[in-house]
Amino acid sequence: MEVHLINWIIISLCAGCLALEVKPVTDPVISKVGDNVQLEIKPPGVLAAVIWSFSPANILVVSWVGFNPVIAPEYVNRVTLNTATGSVELRSVSLSDAGVYAFQGLIEVSGNAENINGKVTLNVYEAISNVNVKPSLAQPIAIQALKLTCEVLGSQTVSSRLWLKDGQPLSTSDRITLSVDKSTVSFNPVLQSDNGEYQCKASNPVSEETSAVYRLEVNYGPEQASLTGPDQAVLNSSVTFTCSAQSLPPCNHTWYFNGTETAQGSQYKIASVSNADRGSYTCVAWNSVTGRNTSAVKEFTVTEAHNIQYTDPKQQREETIVNTPKSQTGPMQTRGFPHYKQTLNPQ
Repeated sequence: MEVHLINWIIISLCAGCLALEVKPVTDPVISKVGDNVQLEIKPPGVLAAVIWSFSPANILVVSWVGFNPVIAPEYVNRVTLNTATGSVELRSVSLSDAGVYAFQGLIEVSGNAENINGKVTLNVYEAISNVNVKPSLAQPIAIQALKLTCEVLGSQTVSSRLWLKDGQPLSTSDRITLSVDKSTVSFNPVLQSDNGEYQCKASNPVSEETSAVYRLEVNYGPEQASLTGPDQAVLNSSVTFTCSAQSLPPCNHTWYFNGTETAQGSQYKIASVSNADRGSYTCVAWNSVTGRNTSAVKEFTVTEAHNIQYTDPKQQREETIVNTPKSQTGPMQTRGFPHYKQTLNPQ
């Protein structure tokens, strides 16, 4: 009844005249879910009547025509009308409250009645929470493609994302690129130089949140294996061969003697050298994550010690002469090991 009365008053008091458009104090109004908002207007005269409706369905919110304001049932206890200015307070807003609020009313200016109208847009956002960085691979491997995705759980609206590496904005390149909405960073390929702490900062007009740190460690290797130890040794002496290769995670090692698997571990020890120990020693270094391997080979010879007695008193002495067959010496060699099967138990 009162709505029709207001419309009748507005039409009858200023029939045939144009309504004065009143700009809201703030437009659009930005709010977070659960907050209270002010749809504020300042008419250029004394307010006589006003009605607010929610567009586009033209749902009545509140009306006033000099008596107590009439609030629509769905807005009871949530709306307060300022009868001096026509402004409205809307409390505990939800996503469904977002939209356009239109008003029209009657003011008195210098004894004359004038129609007013206008509208305010209300945008409501959820506060951002639960931001996480998710890798496309649980164990990134060097020289392979990798993607990091900035995930925001739930239905929150995300206006922008910022990627950080070690606390600083991430630098992009031909190799490191961002998706259009910046939700994903792609490494094509990922390298050891990309190691570091990555975070994603997601934001919208009412909030921002930074993810927990994702620590990127790029698995690689093994690089070229190195086999250290003597090329020859005297009978009954002890010998230690050591195999090493740069790798992440640390690589496993398997030893072959003349082509037959004989030991596991980064070191191979012979407590007492015998002639049976002559031959080819191969160390295969392998990485269970990257699936790669590399090998190094050493040819090993065994020598005998001889004591020689000098009868000349001036030259009498005892010397140890080591006889090394030329055919059994040679430099250390390194080569690939294509026939190695990665079914060995790691060290």
